[in-house]
Amino acid sequence: MSGDPTPIVRVAVAHFPPTDAAVTDVRTSTVRTLTAWFVSRAAVSITEAVACELASNAVKASHPRDVVAIRLTAASGHVLVEVWDSSEVGPQLTSPDAFDEHGRGLTLVDALSTRWGWFRARTGGKVVWAQIPGGLRPTTAITAPVMPTRTPVAGPQPVEPVAYRTDQQTLRRVADALRALDPWQHPRRPEAVTSGQHLAAQRRKRGSGLRTVP
Repeated sequence: MSGDPTPIVRVAVAHFPPTDAAVTDVRTSTVRTLTAWFVSRAAVSITEAVACELASNAVKASHPRDVVAIRLTAASGHVLVEVWDSSEVGPQLTSPDAFDEHGRGLTLVDALSTRWGWFRARTGGKVVWAQIPGGLRPTTAITAPVMPTRTPVAGPQPVEPVAYRTDQQTLRRVADALRALDPWQHPRRPEAVTSGQHLAAQRRKRGSGLRTVP
């Protein structure tokens, strides 16, 4: 992140059926969304390739009635792509030989991203994520809302010394656990809509691709 006191972060979520055509839709939506956010061209290109590989793996792991969800998060220093599917079986990074036709997807993700991983979502399934170098261009002129502040209140002092762990493995487990609390991977359905409203909403959803999260 930059030294900007109000850094910009953009988040968008989309849901797709687990079909081969969904990979093409993921590609189109990813490029369109990141371009609209003024993400650097290099980051858009890399994220496009990574998102397609992760979406392809998610489609293969899903049942016909499942949903594949993708979330993009862009900041000044990186783009984070997360793909959810209903399977709880973790991905395995393999070393295919020259004659294998499959198994190179995660190898490509590993090569293109600064780091990647996966975690089981609290509501079921798993999320595979990858962090891409680059991000929002510094010249993007967007005014971020000012977050409210409050006066800190002193709490009880610990009886014993508190040991803080800052190693990367612990921090990644904490970050994955926090991500797992957000049920973004499940489509939000209104409780009561008429059939005509439902069809109109479905048409708008298919045409809009990634849905920006406020």
